[in-house]
Amino acid sequence: MGKFSRSWQLVKQSFAILHSDKQLMLFPVFSAVSCFIVTAVIATGGAFLLLPARAAALAAGEPFHPNQSPAFLIGMFTLYVANYFVIVFFNVALVGVANSRLMGGTWTFRDGIELAWARKGTILQWALVAATVGVILRTLEERMGLLGRIIMRIIGIAWALACYFVVPVLAFEGLSPIQAVKRSSKLFRDTWGEKVIGGFSLSLVSMVLMLPAIGLVLAAVFLGGINGLLFGLAFMFLYFMLLSVMMSAVGGIFNAALYRYACFKQVPPAFSQELIASAWAPKS
Repeated sequence: MGKFSRSWQLVKQSFAILHSDKQLMLFPVFSAVSCFIVTAVIATGGAFLLLPARAAALAAGEPFHPNQSPAFLIGMFTLYVANYFVIVFFNVALVGVANSRLMGGTWTFRDGIELAWARKGTILQWALVAATVGVILRTLEERMGLLGRIIMRIIGIAWALACYFVVPVLAFEGLSPIQAVKRSSKLFRDTWGEKVIGGFSLSLVSMVLMLPAIGLVLAAVFLGGINGLLFGLAFMFLYFMLLSVMMSAVGGIFNAALYRYACFKQVPPAFSQELIASAWAPKS
């Protein structure tokens, strides 16, 4: 309950920034739309590239396994890189504008996009690194036994913590991907220590905020039968989409606030010193 209470307060403080500048919600919207378009284009192109191999397999009377094709593997890696690039690009833009708002600045959506565009080369390099690490971890996890999967999960968590501040570092410090990981890891260790536990959880707050929509669906089914179900599902879909956009924007704001605290021990006016300091705590 203490963790949820802290998370709720941090979300409320982040939401106050979002309420003052609703443009911040445009970044996750454009990110999601861009990812959908990129995925559709690459998937369509990959399907056409696999057509000759599929036709040859069918002509020979052999089963066709696209996941064993080099073209399929290259296409999947390309999809990983492209989506990583899109997501990090808009996250860099979001963190840039959020940082400006936290410090009383007046950056706009366009300023955020210009910042991300200026870092496009570095963002692409980071997308290649992140996609490579992600593919390696996923491949090893799938091929190892239970103990191996546990070990790979631990490595994955350690990697995620080391990369916690990569986006703001890419945005504001202009470092290379490897330097950005080292800088991010150092900021995290110097501020909260080597072994930490999370004192907050945005996903926990998101799950709680999902409950009203689920409750409405159940009530709609009870009151309106099949028509109520259809109405409830439509409402729940729209509600979840809006909630996802809002929580993504809140996450960017919070990341920018924690980065400022880690770098300068400076807590933005909209946030509580105690809550920011306790966002992560050393394991006892």
